[in-house]
Amino acid sequence: MRRWRHQAVGHIRHRFIQSLSSQRKSSSTHRDILSTSLPSQKLYQRPSFRKSLAGLRPTSTLVHGDTDENRKDMVYTLIDNINRQEDELAELLGDLNLLDDYEHILCMSGWELDDLFSGLIGHRNQQALEARVRMARQKFGDTVPEGHLNAIESKLYECLYGAPIITKEESKTQQTTRESHQLHHGDGTDGFEEVEFQRSDMDESDISEAYDLVKDSHEEEHLNMRRSKEIAKQLGGALIMEQFEEDEVADATPRVHPLTQAGKFSTDPSTIFLPKDTLTGPISAILSTFSNKHIAETAHRSFGGQWLPHSTMTPPSWAQIPQLPIPLYASQHNMGEMEANAYIAALFPGVYASVMSVLVEVRKRLGSDWIRQLICQDGGPRVLDVGGGGAGVLAWRDVIRAEWELMVPDRQLGSSIPLGKSTVITGSEALRHRASLMLENTTFLPRLPDYVHVRDSATLDDERAPPKRKQYDIIIVPHTLLQIEEDYLRKQHVQNLWSLLNPNGGVLILLEKGRQRGFEAIAGARQLLLERHISSPASTEHESVTQSDDDSFVKKERGMIIAPCTNHQKCPMYLFHGQSRGRRDYCRFEQRYIRPLFLQRIVGAKDHNHEDVEFSYIAVQRGVDLREMKSIVQGNEATEAAFVGYGDSPSKEDSSGESAASIGGTNAPETAIPFNPLSLPRTILSPMKRRGHVIFDVCTPAGRIERWTVPRSFSRQAYRDARKAQWGDLWALGAKTRVARSLSLGKKNDDKSERLRMRAAAKAIRVGEEDEFDFLDGQEEGRSFEPSVAGKVTNEASPSIKNGRTIPSWKKHVDNKRTRHAVKRHNRGRASDRLEELVQ
Repeated sequence: MRRWRHQAVGHIRHRFIQSLSSQRKSSSTHRDILSTSLPSQKLYQRPSFRKSLAGLRPTSTLVHGDTDENRKDMVYTLIDNINRQEDELAELLGDLNLLDDYEHILCMSGWELDDLFSGLIGHRNQQALEARVRMARQKFGDTVPEGHLNAIESKLYECLYGAPIITKEESKTQQTTRESHQLHHGDGTDGFEEVEFQRSDMDESDISEAYDLVKDSHEEEHLNMRRSKEIAKQLGGALIMEQFEEDEVADATPRVHPLTQAGKFSTDPSTIFLPKDTLTGPISAILSTFSNKHIAETAHRSFGGQWLPHSTMTPPSWAQIPQLPIPLYASQHNMGEMEANAYIAALFPGVYASVMSVLVEVRKRLGSDWIRQLICQDGGPRVLDVGGGGAGVLAWRDVIRAEWELMVPDRQLGSSIPLGKSTVITGSEALRHRASLMLENTTFLPRLPDYVHVRDSATLDDERAPPKRKQYDIIIVPHTLLQIEEDYLRKQHVQNLWSLLNPNGGVLILLEKGRQRGFEAIAGARQLLLERHISSPASTEHESVTQSDDDSFVKKERGMIIAPCTNHQKCPMYLFHGQSRGRRDYCRFEQRYIRPLFLQRIVGAKDHNHEDVEFSYIAVQRGVDLREMKSIVQGNEATEAAFVGYGDSPSKEDSSGESAASIGGTNAPETAIPFNPLSLPRTILSPMKRRGHVIFDVCTPAGRIERWTVPRSFSRQAYRDARKAQWGDLWALGAKTRVARSLSLGKKNDDKSERLRMRAAAKAIRVGEEDEFDFLDGQEEGRSFEPSVAGKVTNEASPSIKNGRTIPSWKKHVDNKRTRHAVKRHNRGRASDRLEELVQ
């Protein structure tokens, strides 16, 4: 067998050398260029050889002259042939299972030939030069070893990344020349000196016994365990180890109540690490062909500054940054190359993280059966990304992959996964090209189909059947509502998305930035869906003003809100439609993710590599109502049951020794409502953990905002879980006290009417006409200033000009402010007088 292996290796080596000799004979110029043989593997692995090559690197990577250029091309052609022959040799050795034994005859490690000869004759081309500089950046970062780059490469490195930090490599020649067996001891001056010793010629076989001084921790026995074994041996029995192993595993796991775990609003792990294979890697490859400086400048110009406040990032409230929609959106057609780069670099990470958080929550509430039915259906799930540019589809596919691994645990590596059909809305060619590099088998549409103005039945003018509509199982809509200024157009957009849903269980996810305006846009869409489309026990029809008297009431469809709301009432934080001024309380959630390197470069962050993106969202399902299918109870009854607390039967006890029924209190009655996470209150803010108690701000299933307190005296299990609770969790273990929480929702913001009011007030004060004040309240009558009030306001707001001097701007600002306050005081007084008259 050994003889056959040597013959095979000799035959392969003979073929390899013969092919090289034939190539060298075909071109005599090769022998002129390379009069000596190529450096062997052992030679160019030596540090001294590397340093010598570094010293021989020319200052220019281009060889002048046509003859030198031809010779350089011939050298690199020969290098390509050598690499190809080595690959074929490695393939032959692999087929004969001889690669491990004869790996030394191949150049499997060490410097590449391109790197060796680029320092002598120059790089192949400009792309090779840039590739070497990028490789040095990726390998060493900000620090570059001395002599690794020549002058031209160092200059290009400074242009792309700035001046590097030059470090000196530790010399390895001393380690190689040093004897393999030496003994040293301290010399008393923080140094070491060698100690002479005589080695023994004793064989290892003469050693009678060897002792392992390093012992694993799992091999060490506990003292109680050894005593138990001795007692069992004396009694003539044996110790069963399975019981102890089960106890150890049970103690190692966190002691969290299963109902608390079921209501968690969190990914696993809680911080999202963006996938390299599907997201950060392709984006980095796309951006590598462009200047980092130009990408950063475009992102800063497009998204409002260095920290990108107008992107998915959530600036702090004290920054007083205007709440504007994202300037770049996926459906716009006028987007250039650099703007598309800024879009995928600045928006894709935040959109992916927020959509992934919402998809995980939807999967928890609908269960694994829902997503597995989508995977197993004919053609797989159909998903539509509107506004994410493809980031929503990437997050959905990662959820599908994770679920498929649970369904088929013994699947082969590299086997296909039923990802289904994906559609992405991208208006510009630049963004479509970049998204297509990350998404395979994906359809790209320039705009969203409009089904609101398309008939859904035959009419008198057209008796043909209505055209077929596209329907999707999942529609992900991030950051599109704030881009629509007019309210009626925003409603049409939401209705169009609802019409695109599969009527047999399609899920619609609307998502906006976690600011006041973003919440109001999501809350307005929620109110529209509840009023016109989603049926509830208390509301099954809605009145349509466009229909005739006989058909004025239109029946709603089956459906429900999946998350985050556990009620179908009017939102307690959205009491009036539209925007409000001075709002402080609003519903939003948070997700942390690790910023990729390209985003770190754009924002200029050095150490802070994570970001907490805040968002407001709503997820609804069409055609399926789990409240009817699973008897889910919501409302006041569910709120009372959640306040008492859910638990197991009183006969069972938890790990802390108290009965599970006592989670709701010492004398808590058993609730007759079956447990379901959709019947629980949700924490809308981060829990306030005080000494001895935890305070929750929750949105109850009855549609009210309350403050619940869980003290230590209430229940050890509930208190321990409350200390571990997070923002957005569903709480199932009850509380001891509850009070209504006061909300700061601001006042309704009507900019146009406010401008008209102030304009009319200023005009009436200037002219002195009392009848002009009737315009301040529209069509209301009897709302005019008295002459004394008008004169007082005029005197306060229009002081006389002395000595012909003009009034400064700050004085005009103060006068206008006094005018506004005087008008408001007068209006409040007139309103109170009218109210007293009505009461009398």
